[in-house]
Amino acid sequence: MSDQTDVSRTDVDPTGVDDQGVPVELSAHPPSTDGKRVLGVVPGKPVAGNRKVIDRDDSVMVWPHLLVRHAVAAMGTLLLVMIIALLFDAPLRDIANPQVTPNPEKAPWYFAALQELLALFHPLVAGVLVPGTIVIGLVALPYIDRSGFIKPRHRKVAVATFTTFMVIWIILTLVGFMFRGPNWGWVWPWQEWHGEL
Repeated sequence: MSDQTDVSRTDVDPTGVDDQGVPVELSAHPPSTDGKRVLGVVPGKPVAGNRKVIDRDDSVMVWPHLLVRHAVAAMGTLLLVMIIALLFDAPLRDIANPQVTPNPEKAPWYFAALQELLALFHPLVAGVLVPGTIVIGLVALPYIDRSGFIKPRHRKVAVATFTTFMVIWIILTLVGFMFRGPNWGWVWPWQEWHGEL
């Protein structure tokens, strides 16, 4: 009985804050009842009443009820995209000419930050080490930030790391997309515009 906790306590809500507003660290051993782990206790009466056993007449099968709705939504979306494709031309250029390379030759906007890194650093650094470090950092972040709190204001390492990465990546994307012109030189977007979606 010592390893089981009374699940009726209401002094800690699921957001990780007690009645006095003090953050509460998540327990390494969550409460359990009858040998089953309790993820959360919500005080009050269930919306459907006190009944615990679901009657077969009250249940809805995934097929056909849910999947038919998904199929109709998918077909409607496909029809809408096809109509838009018929009404509006895609912004394509002329057929590619291997003898003439446009200047500047830019990657799509979502790769503009990586192209900007390639312009600033050696290709090994910008194309292998930086993306590899980002992936390894994302994998390692849960082991570095060992905070047991839930709210972002208590997860300072994770929030600071993510915010720093996002700000740097957005700045690099904007510079590569808007501020680079012929020969990858700096141009002001209100003087010359070389950005393309």
